[in-house]
Amino acid sequence: MDHPCVAGIAYAFAEESRSVAELSAAGLLASDAAVLEGFGFARAHVAVAESPYELALAAARRVLAERRIDPRSVDVILYGGTPGPLAQLPADAPWDTDLLQTTARFQYPAARLQYDLGLERATVLGLDQLACVTIFGAVRLARALCLAEGVDRVLCIASEFFPAAAGREAIFNCVSDAAVAVLVERRGLRNRIAGAAHVTKGYYWDCDALRDEIVASYFPTAVHVVERALAAAHWQPGDVDWVIPHNVSRSSWDILMGLLRLPRARLWADNIAPRGHALAGDNFINLRDALDRGDVRAGEKVVLFAYGYGAHWTALAVDA
Repeated sequence: MDHPCVAGIAYAFAEESRSVAELSAAGLLASDAAVLEGFGFARAHVAVAESPYELALAAARRVLAERRIDPRSVDVILYGGTPGPLAQLPADAPWDTDLLQTTARFQYPAARLQYDLGLERATVLGLDQLACVTIFGAVRLARALCLAEGVDRVLCIASEFFPAAAGREAIFNCVSDAAVAVLVERRGLRNRIAGAAHVTKGYYWDCDALRDEIVASYFPTAVHVVERALAAAHWQPGDVDWVIPHNVSRSSWDILMGLLRLPRARLWADNIAPRGHALAGDNFINLRDALDRGDVRAGEKVVLFAYGYGAHWTALAVDA
C-alpha cells in the first residue's frame, strides 16, 4: 500500500534578526514590546534586501540537495505565498501595483522555480488565499495526488513576507519573513501522513471587522479540527506524543493544550522566542528542528496545528 510521507523539509529565514524592543522602537508593532515579550516572543527575522522568491529558491535547493533528489524525479511543484511579480521584488522595494496592470503579472514565481531548479518534468500548481496554512494545503493536495494519481514526488514551497510598510504584528503575534520547502513522496517509512483536517469559516472573511469574534472562535474550532485529524488517523487522544505548533502566542498555546486533552502530548515550542511567527510554515520548520535535535523520534505520533487568518483551521497527524 502507498503511505505518503514527508520525505524532507528545509527552510530559509531572512538574514536580519531584530529584537522585539528594536521592532517596537522602529514603530513596527501595534502592541507594547512588553506585551509581546510576555506572550513569549523575543525576536523576528526581517527581510531587508532579500525577495520572497530568493528565500523560496534557497529552501527548495536545500531540501533537494539534502535528500539527493534527481531533479527529473520531481513530478509536481505546489507553490504558495507572495504572488506573481511581487514575489520577485526585494523586501525594501514598494509593492508596485502598476506591475499588475501589465503582462508582468504573468511572471509567476512557481514557473521560475521549475526553471531555476531544473525540474523539467514537473508540472506546476499555485495555491492562494490560505494565509498561514498555505503549506498545509500544499501538503494535503500533494498527499491526494500521490494516492489518486500515483504521483511519486511533490515539492511543496511556501514563501511569505510582510511588506515593509505593514509592520511586524498580527493579532499579538510577532511576524518573521521566511520560506519553507516540504518534499512529499508516495511511499516512505518515516513521517507518514496519517490524517488531515481542514475547516474554513467564510463568515470571518472580513477579518478586521470580526477580529474579536475570530478570537472567540479560535479555541473551540481548533479543538474540533484536531479531533477530526485524530479520527482520520484512527488515533486516540492518548496516542499523541507531540504537538508541533505554529509560532503564535505561547499563552494561547498553554490554553489550547489544556483544551485538547492529549494526556501524554508535549508542546514543542523552542522556536517561538527566537524565530517569531513565520507566515510561510512554522509547523514544518519546527518539525524539522525537532527531528534534527532528536526530540521527536521514530515511531512517535505528532500533531501539527495552525490557523490561517481569513479564516482557516488545519491539523495534520504524522507518524514519525
